[in-house]
Amino acid sequence: MLLEFTLTGSRIGVVVFDREGRPDAVLRHVVHGLKSVGLRVGGLLQDGQPGDASRCGTLFLEDIGTGRRIQAFEMRGSGTRGCRLDFSSLAQAAGWLRDAMEGTPDILLINRFGRQEAAGRGLRDEIATAIATGLPVLIAVGREFLPEWREFAGPDFVPLDVDPERIEAWCLACMEPAPSASDEIIS
Repeated sequence: MLLEFTLTGSRIGVVVFDREGRPDAVLRHVVHGLKSVGLRVGGLLQDGQPGDASRCGTLFLEDIGTGRRIQAFEMRGSGTRGCRLDFSSLAQAAGWLRDAMEGTPDILLINRFGRQEAAGRGLRDEIATAIATGLPVLIAVGREFLPEWREFAGPDFVPLDVDPERIEAWCLACMEPAPSASDEIIS
C-alpha cells in the first residue's frame, strides 16, 4: 500500500536517520520500488558493515544506473585500527554522480551528506550541483549532521523518516506536475 503524499514545494527529500538506524537497506528497497513503476533513478547507494574500534568496516558505493561498485575505505592491512576514506574511490563515485545528473533521472539519490560533507569536502560540490539542477533529490543525512546540512542547503527540504512507504510516496509526489497559474479556474 502506497501512502499519499502532497508535495509542498521542496524537491529535496532528506532521510533523517540515527547512527543505529542506517537507511541503506531501506533506500535500496525504495530504488527497486521506484524502478518497478518505471521511474528512472540515478545516483549512489551505499552498503556495507560498520567497523568498530578494533577493525575497519566494509563500505561500498554503488552507481544505481550501472551497478558499478567501489570500496570506500582504504585497505590498510591487518593490525591497523580505524578506517580511512579512500579519496580516489570517492572521486570516482563523484564522477558517477555527475554522470547520473547528466542523464536527468526522474529522481537522484545521494547516499549521504555525512562527516566529509559537513566538513566541506566529500561529495559536497556534487550535492550542491544536484540541488541546483532542480531535479528531485533524495539524500540521507544523519541526525548528528542536520545542523551542517541546514547551514549548507538551507531550510527548504522535506524531512523523511527511514520509512520506505513514506519515502516512496514523496518520490512519487515529485513526479506530479506542479500546478501553474493557467491551471486555476477563474469564476
